[in-house]
Amino acid sequence: MKILLAALSLVAASALPTLTFAQDMDPAKITCAEFGAMDSAGMMHAVEAIHKAGPDGAMAMDAAKTEEAVKMTTTHCEGKPDMMAMDAMMMK
Repeated sequence: MKILLAALSLVAASALPTLTFAQDMDPAKITCAEFGAMDSAGMMHAVEAIHKAGPDGAMAMDAAKTEEAVKMTTTHCEGKPDMMAMDAMMMK
């Protein structure tokens, strides 16, 4: 019985989609719904790509600034699934 439950757990876990930021995604076209569905690593990569596509793209972001931008973008995206994540990240 324990083996069956373990096997079912593995099958269920592998069936769950984990969304990460795909390298071929256009940062300007990521919606808040897509951003919110990403795992934390995907969000970090998306924020870095959005930053590089923006006006300050030549300036590097350290890990702390990237984490802060992820939190800010997530907050600004709340309740706005159709908003562009880039717009949410640029909000003050």
